[in-house]
Amino acid sequence: MKNLILSLLVLSNFANAQDPVPAPTVATKSIYQSIEYSNIDLEKALPPKVIILLDSSGSMGQLMDKQKSKMFYAKKLFGSYLADQWREKADVGLLVYGGRRKKDCEDFFMAVPVGERSLPKIDNAVKALSPTGMTPIAKSLELAIDQLKGYAGPKRIMIFTDGEETCGGDSCKILEKAIQSKVVDLEMFVTGIGMKGDSKDLDKLRCLGKVFGAPNPQSMQNALNNINNEIKKSAFKQSGPNLFVQSPDPKVEVRVYKTVNGERAFVKTFIANAGVSLEPGEYSVDVMLDPVFRFSKVVIPPKRKVTLKVTGTGILTVKFFDGLLEVELLNKDKKVVQHFLSDEPHTIPSGEYDVRIFGEPFYEYVEKKFKIIPGGNHEIKIEGVGVVQVDYPSTVGIHVYNGSDAHIGNYVSNFPFVLKTGGYRFYINDQCNIEGISVRNDHFLQRLPCPLKK
Repeated sequence: MKNLILSLLVLSNFANAQDPVPAPTVATKSIYQSIEYSNIDLEKALPPKVIILLDSSGSMGQLMDKQKSKMFYAKKLFGSYLADQWREKADVGLLVYGGRRKKDCEDFFMAVPVGERSLPKIDNAVKALSPTGMTPIAKSLELAIDQLKGYAGPKRIMIFTDGEETCGGDSCKILEKAIQSKVVDLEMFVTGIGMKGDSKDLDKLRCLGKVFGAPNPQSMQNALNNINNEIKKSAFKQSGPNLFVQSPDPKVEVRVYKTVNGERAFVKTFIANAGVSLEPGEYSVDVMLDPVFRFSKVVIPPKRKVTLKVTGTGILTVKFFDGLLEVELLNKDKKVVQHFLSDEPHTIPSGEYDVRIFGEPFYEYVEKKFKIIPGGNHEIKIEGVGVVQVDYPSTVGIHVYNGSDAHIGNYVSNFPFVLKTGGYRFYINDQCNIEGISVRNDHFLQRLPCPLKK
């Protein structure tokens, strides 16, 4: 597949924003936009994978429409549906819960694996369904998501149940966990067998997606048809996200807007590195860094993936005093890319660094994975350390002992050095032994005179 790359490097403009966003804290010339477009062959878009969660709990043995059991109609409906999907070579599986044992909240299993290619096995699995046990919807849903999460294309789950959860699970939390785990392009549909769409028994499942009522066999068929049509539509759409954001913070929130009647209208939000699927059109995008980074015009063309790159420089100041600490910036390969002293602002390319701060030979601190945001003023304030200087008529070696009187190293007189807060002893010779010194968290030099005794 041949990629067409178009990079536009323009200054970010916050001045004409139509809704309030934080102003940048340094000159906007340090903030740049880069937009990259690449071709996507939609003819090769991945097809949806589908799992049906079917209730086989004891209540499915109740009559529907005063004629036959709910399970009778479910077996008839899904036997036909799964056979049709088999003929179309679609990737559909059947997960059954409550169908094997009574009073068992671990009773859920893949009766038909996704993409099963044996029609007799599918037919036998459906025929074997029998209303038996409990209704562990949440745990069944977790298994279904686990079966689909490794798939890059559209992931769809149909839930057909005749009642609410009976095993104490929380399906909304299962969905939230999937979202936090970056399971993308996941959609769910809920159908209440023998219930109307506004039934309270479905309230705890409404967080999952569209809800359909099926109080009779025909409405159950209609619900399945409607769901199937929605899933088919996704097969003709672009597979997966088509807008991504490369940012110093890959997990930053991104907000998408459209202009409607001259006003910015919110569309959706997503996590930068997870991406989002958008219809072709023109948008504006806010990357919720500090300061907020705005792409004021982003065009999503058909059949293309768009990557927005947040680039530029930020300012880093390590706050101590008098430039007494050294600072090293290490990249992802642990190589030093910048070296400077504390207390002076330094311009840093945006990105993520380990920041090593030290005052040899006694003090070292590493701030890991520190993010430099374009246009941002960043500060690391050093606490829990102080500075001492042993004054002596000449420059000589000093032995340094901690509060337990353990020797921790050597330094020289007449020069300041950094120590963690605590008690210390400083020994030059028998005529100069300074005991009981408390190094405090003060940002000034603690001078310790040590004249020779006569």
